[in-house]
Amino acid sequence: MKKSSNLTIGTISLTYKSQTANEFLGEEMHDDTVEKLIHKDALHQLEWDLKNRFDFSEILIDALMKRIRLFLEENDSNGLGVGQVPYWGADANEPSGKPLDDMKKHRVLLTFHHPDDHSLLREQGIQSLRQSKIMRMTTEAKDQGVLLTQEDLSLLLCCTVRTIRNDIRELRSKDISVPTRGQIKDIGKGVSHKAKIVEEYLKGYEYSEIKRRTHHSDGSIDRYVRDFSRVVYLTSKGEDLLKIRQVTRLSERLIMEYQELFETFSKAGSPRLNELLGQKSLDPKKMTARVAE
Repeated sequence: MKKSSNLTIGTISLTYKSQTANEFLGEEMHDDTVEKLIHKDALHQLEWDLKNRFDFSEILIDALMKRIRLFLEENDSNGLGVGQVPYWGADANEPSGKPLDDMKKHRVLLTFHHPDDHSLLREQGIQSLRQSKIMRMTTEAKDQGVLLTQEDLSLLLCCTVRTIRNDIRELRSKDISVPTRGQIKDIGKGVSHKAKIVEEYLKGYEYSEIKRRTHHSDGSIDRYVRDFSRVVYLTSKGEDLLKIRQVTRLSERLIMEYQELFETFSKAGSPRLNELLGQKSLDPKKMTARVAE
């Protein structure tokens, strides 16, 4: 209920009606008020500039604004997960030797910080943490259709290109593939670090030794072994590559690498593999056909 009140300011006497907050907020704006607010945002100001300052045609303005809105939607930072950063890199299909400025670019989401990083830093030091991030981010980028360069990694990790190069050289000496642009285009795809870690596990190495050799935390190793177990289980059930990818959400290449490990170590009668599956023997004939690369 409204009531009238008097307010005296100097010699001026005003009469007004007080209003509760709920009453005020509950009032609906007139259509023309809403329209005025809409036309005050940045995109409408840009549209006005294109029309009135640059004299662009309506068709061109409409096309430009649609493309700009799409770009903003695709690059909305609200979709970032915890510890993720957006980054623009060159398309994986771009040929080697082409100038970087002429290459098609894509936006990817990279996990700059993972909960396992704390224990890795504490137990193995800054170099091991950096090498773990190199493997993680290059793999994430590759799975999203981008190949990072050593210069990209240098920028992301705030160190010199020389440091990145030395880290990659050390990882390669342990037969761990790092999918940078240079390696993929000049050397070949190689085996992913995830498959390499699972291979070490199947060979009988303990977590402590795998951690020392590959610069990964217990949590990461455990996660890769679990993913491998899921792939092997689905493969042994006769599921095809598409179904396995849908269930596990792993890349096709990683699934095929895990399947190759399954075939190799099942033939060898690996105790670790039998332990994972909870059975004494495995039948390689149940392997699904792998897609040729």
